Amino acid sequence: MIRRTLALLLTLAASAALVEARTAARSPDAKPTFIEPTDAPHRHCAGACLKSGTLHWFCRPEQACSLDCNTAPPNRHCHEPPP
Repeated sequence: MIRRTLALLLTLAASAALVEARTAARSPDAKPTFIEPTDAPHRHCAGACLKSGTLHWFCRPEQACSLDCNTAPPNRHCHEPPP
């Protein structure tokens, strides 16, 4: 059971690192929202860091999401699409 949990956490951390690597060239353009907007279109973002577990946040629909686990607390970002 502990091995499965550890394997799952490592998989989530690796996938979060891939998402961050894909968007690392772009700088964050907007702060994430932690309360789901009810009257506006939005993108639901999620990621996981080993110490913090699963994190959720919201961005505008056209933005990409990334998670930076190298900071304490982890930074959640919303990035503008490339031109």
